[in-house]
Amino acid sequence: MHTRLLCLLLFFCSCTASTIRIRMEVPPALQDQLKATTAPGATLPADFRTGFLLLNQRDDPGMIYLVNAGGRIVWYHQVHGTGFKTAHLTEQQTFLCILGDKNFPTSYGDEILEIGLRGDTLLHLKKGQQDFLADVHHEVLRKSAGEIVALTSVQKIVDLSLQGGGEQDTVKSDGIVVYDREGRRRWQWSVFDALEPTADTGILRTRHDWMHANSLSFDKDSNYLVSFYNNGQIWKVNAQSGQVMWKFGRGGDFAIPGSAAFDMGHAVHINADNDLMLFDNGVSRQQSQTLAFRLNDSARQVSVTMKSVLPPYLFNERMGSAYLVGHGHVVQCCSKRNTVILTTRNGHPLWTLRTTFIPYRAEFISPSQLLPYVIAE
Repeated sequence: MHTRLLCLLLFFCSCTASTIRIRMEVPPALQDQLKATTAPGATLPADFRTGFLLLNQRDDPGMIYLVNAGGRIVWYHQVHGTGFKTAHLTEQQTFLCILGDKNFPTSYGDEILEIGLRGDTLLHLKKGQQDFLADVHHEVLRKSAGEIVALTSVQKIVDLSLQGGGEQDTVKSDGIVVYDREGRRRWQWSVFDALEPTADTGILRTRHDWMHANSLSFDKDSNYLVSFYNNGQIWKVNAQSGQVMWKFGRGGDFAIPGSAAFDMGHAVHINADNDLMLFDNGVSRQQSQTLAFRLNDSARQVSVTMKSVLPPYLFNERMGSAYLVGHGHVVQCCSKRNTVILTTRNGHPLWTLRTTFIPYRAEFISPSQLLPYVIAE
């Protein structure tokens, strides 16, 4: 099912230019999916001009792309019969992905694929193998040389008769699962370990997608950060015990200034400045933004280190991402607007990429992350 089309060495021509010389041909039909424009009078930062964006296409055939600042595809990988629901570049210079066909919603799938920059398949797990028995969604990451970790779907039969439901009602929610590279489960945790569905007054409305976890990442101490769309919170979960160490966001354990309140976050991660960074959909305000926070875990104190508000026309109610480019700039992905935008830390637009497909995320990749495949001359 998986067709390796190409993956040849990329050659980077200058540390200050965006020109890429490559030994490959990209079909014009693929290049025509993207159009990049620079704002009049804008100067793009060197980090961005020499870097790349990782994009993925969820339709069949599925695609992952590396795109330069000129809006040109310099590398891609295609699969038939399914789509790339998510894709991440690992520290080992591989792409770790979730695959799912059109029967799966948004970022859900039933396969985990890892490929190298040469297009070689390093890992391919399918639902039904070993302990890989439930759908995975939104996130799959390398945990160690022999383990991967993903968000997974879980469900529980609950008596909701007192809430107006049935005695044998099904509540669907989320969990974290660690697999070895053969698909054997090494560790698992679920929302049901931390919350009781019957205590939620809105459970009848949300039981088919209770909480809706939408990103998973590692905190600085290697414990997990998991974000939830439905309740506007980020949880820190102990990677050994499964204990919820704190909750950050609406109704959480930290007092957040009203000017930096967020209601629905995506792509939560610790950025290069060691701050907690997220893309805030901003549904309650009808305006999206990127936020970063410096957290003091022990004192439960927080300071706002970045607030990058997008123009109203780029309001993005679902999906999205935000990643630093150097220290002074941010790549923000407005999935529902088919737009990726480079801004300053205060939200001033510098560069825009329009796509003919919905980009779930746009992950910024510096040339150093691709060495020796990218060679400075």
